[in-house]
Amino acid sequence: MFTVFTENVCNFQLIHNHNRKQTMKFSLSMKTALSCAAVFLAAGICSAADPLLTSPDADKTIRVYLDEGNVLRVERNDSEVFKVRLGLKSDKAEYDFSKLQIRRQIPSAVSPVLVSEKYTSVNGKRSERSFKMNEKTLVFTDPVDYRKNQIGVVIRAGENSFAFRYDLGGSGQVEFQGESTMFTFPLTDGFRMQRRVAQYEERYNAYTADTLKPQQPAQGGPGQGGFGGFGGRGRVNRNWNYPLLFNSADKSAWGLLSETYFDGTYCGTYLVSDVTDGGVTFTTHYPDPGEGAGQGAVNPVTSLPWKSPWRCVVIGTLADIVESTLVDDLAPECAFNDVSWITPGVASWVYWAYNRGSKEYEVVRDYILLASEMKWPNVLIDWEWDVMKARPNFEPKSEIPHGGNIDDALALAKEKNVGVWLWYNSGGKHNGVQGGPRDRFNTHETREKEFAWLNEKNVKGVKIDFFESDKQSMMQYYVDILKDAAPHKIMVNFHGSTLPRGWSRTYPNLMSMEGVYGAEQYNNHPFMTDPAAEHNTTLPFTRNAVGPMDYTPTAFTNSQNPHRTSHAHELALTVVFESAAQHMADRPSAFRALPDAVKDFIAGLPTTWDDTKYLGGEPGDFVILGRRKGSTWYVGGINGKTGTREVKFFVPGNPGETFAYRKIADGKDVDEQYFHDGKVSPDDARAWDISEGTAKAGDEITVRMVGRGGFSFRFTKE
Repeated sequence: MFTVFTENVCNFQLIHNHNRKQTMKFSLSMKTALSCAAVFLAAGICSAADPLLTSPDADKTIRVYLDEGNVLRVERNDSEVFKVRLGLKSDKAEYDFSKLQIRRQIPSAVSPVLVSEKYTSVNGKRSERSFKMNEKTLVFTDPVDYRKNQIGVVIRAGENSFAFRYDLGGSGQVEFQGESTMFTFPLTDGFRMQRRVAQYEERYNAYTADTLKPQQPAQGGPGQGGFGGFGGRGRVNRNWNYPLLFNSADKSAWGLLSETYFDGTYCGTYLVSDVTDGGVTFTTHYPDPGEGAGQGAVNPVTSLPWKSPWRCVVIGTLADIVESTLVDDLAPECAFNDVSWITPGVASWVYWAYNRGSKEYEVVRDYILLASEMKWPNVLIDWEWDVMKARPNFEPKSEIPHGGNIDDALALAKEKNVGVWLWYNSGGKHNGVQGGPRDRFNTHETREKEFAWLNEKNVKGVKIDFFESDKQSMMQYYVDILKDAAPHKIMVNFHGSTLPRGWSRTYPNLMSMEGVYGAEQYNNHPFMTDPAAEHNTTLPFTRNAVGPMDYTPTAFTNSQNPHRTSHAHELALTVVFESAAQHMADRPSAFRALPDAVKDFIAGLPTTWDDTKYLGGEPGDFVILGRRKGSTWYVGGINGKTGTREVKFFVPGNPGETFAYRKIADGKDVDEQYFHDGKVSPDDARAWDISEGTAKAGDEITVRMVGRGGFSFRFTKE
């Protein structure tokens, strides 16, 4: 039975409507609290049969119950999806919710507050966004002495979503010493998860409850630790990164678990799994001490009052997961008044084909000319540009260039009207990578100096690399960079980084983040050669579902290690993967050799979208996505399996709309063996099937994909 404590006055601030920025302050006197108690009892809140909170949609799709021990149980359409056991410890108190009671209620705990918002995003999968979630706030205290262990829990339920966070009042400083938040899933055979590595560069493997049990052998790539040999050797991994994709036990729903709203007052967490008779559990865990070369404290320290990050779950169909903007929706609104200077776009990129090419002027020059020829707005000049020099014997020999340093490259880019992004090492003691430039963003003073220089040189953006930790100090570092870059109108791309945590909404100068095992790994290890196609089909449902992803697509030729995906598969990645700064990976000669129709497709390719639609597929199998810019739809599909297949999708758009389309697919007379060694030239006519036609919105289209193949469509409204 809920107890409403009446000897004290409660003060809480609730956001009722974010769009109007209305703040309501409630003060509960003893009389008001007693009235609330009566309402609570009258409403039947004490009954375990009644939900604590429901989503605001008419059929109440999501229901949240409070079970014995103050465990939250989340259901969708009357079917249990998972449970959440709450727990947090600080140097001031240990919040064991199984021993706490709800001692005080505020109005939102009786009747939910509707959190409703509409906002515009300059980047991401959808420009115009809106969401509605019901919210309740519960306050827990010691059952004997209400003055002890007071902590709030804010709970939200949306049409296909659930979120909660901790809320501590008071004043002074607090050190958090651990968290025991636990998610429990009924025994299920449907997980897609990434092993814990601080750079988030791993594969999303499929797991079942049985394969997660300790007696099973370790899975993964080289060294039994996944991509690149990360992880433990010869033992079952129990540590997992967000996001976690799962299928409910009765197969009625998919879900994606992640966390968002990081303002520098807390660390990122990861999940530790266990399997019991009651299900599969995942408990939150602070970063390991060794992350970031051992730099930074593990336990977060902050000032009160404090709100934790949101733990959030999209619950519904695969379409709900792919199309969701929940991670951004829960983040604070845009911190900037002026976003007109933020200009997403495609960029040519040196590193994939020439790992150390940015130190050689002629290589960089060729990529600047490529961007100009392809009508791409940007070029990314990668590491070691600070020691750039001329290399007169560079092939192909066209004209003899004059100059050879970064100033000459910037001058050429300006002449060709190509925007420049520059790579930086995040520096400091948290990484041992000596490639430069480094140590230019470690403090506010050094950031101000470097951003001022970048302004002077007319540089548009920075790619900052090698963060290697989710400790609080590093989370604060991300935020500080974004804040300090904005007054100088500098866009940002984080590499060697954590996951997107909603920052693209609050700081829309964040164009992309790596946090993915992407195309650059063809340089580092042969492991991508075989499983890349399947890996690619998992990313729209996992990593890319929570925010922009700098995978660097379009590997038509080979880097150090061969690829076996078809040319049409590689082209389709430019649509399937969302990144406001989309970096084209291949060498200039490969792009220049492409058929004119393919050049035309990527020359005008958007990198931010007005809408995104899931059109078919499952993780690890195949995926088809549609993305709209203005009245034009782009559709990309990729095959994650071997063997030729036919897939179908319905043309997106509004009823009655008619489109002229161009299709770019796998060659009609080739199969996956044709691409097996990755040596098919981009200008090989057999590799492509290019055709045109007309279609109406809602028409069904059938497309052939070879093993590890793909296709792309551009539908232009007539």
